[in-house]
Amino acid sequence: MNLRDGRVVKYAKHWYVAIPVTKSTERTENQGRLVSLDPGIRTFQTFFSDQFAGHLGQQDFQRIARLAKHLDDLLSRKDREKSKRKRLSLTNAANQIRVKIKNLIDELHWKVARFLTDNFDVILLPTFDTQQMVVKTARKLRKKSVRSLLSFSHYKFGQRLEQKCIERGKRLIRVCEAYTSKTVSWNGKLLNIGSAKMITSDGITVNRDINGARGIFLRALVDSPILLENAR
Repeated sequence: MNLRDGRVVKYAKHWYVAIPVTKSTERTENQGRLVSLDPGIRTFQTFFSDQFAGHLGQQDFQRIARLAKHLDDLLSRKDREKSKRKRLSLTNAANQIRVKIKNLIDELHWKVARFLTDNFDVILLPTFDTQQMVVKTARKLRKKSVRSLLSFSHYKFGQRLEQKCIERGKRLIRVCEAYTSKTVSWNGKLLNIGSAKMITSDGITVNRDINGARGIFLRALVDSPILLENAR
């Protein structure tokens, strides 16, 4: 650690000292434990492995979305407000929410990254398409800044997860998620389920996000068996 390489950063009304630190890579035994992720809007990440599946950051991401909507409302009120005193008050309130959102996102990202690298050795993350994510988000959230924030959050998470994988000797593989949300993972049928939370086919009903994560898992095994074998 070299203090000369540090810098002072201001975010909203807060000042921070950022000092780069060199970390050594952890040496862990790679057992080939594989997991696939399906990023979403209402649920931050849904994961699927051959052992178990579940949702990550479901309540946290919804709270962030609510705060982002509140931030949008404050900024809209500020634009309409003519009083300088009230505009300043709204600006301060907006800055406080920005800091709270940033802290929540940081905490969510690092907790999820830690869980994944604690429990798995090979992580499948769909390639991040900014335009695709914005369009996907726009269908569910109207506010522009909310859409941009959540889209950026997924992009930033990919960077942080990659960093954590390097630190801990894990393998992050970018994969394609095309059609996985519409494809029934147990029979290959294409279904347009709209905004339904569950997907049903052949008498079987599964959570749509779990189905999507499972589809990504199976598709990667078919498309990249050699790559996955080399990751072990």
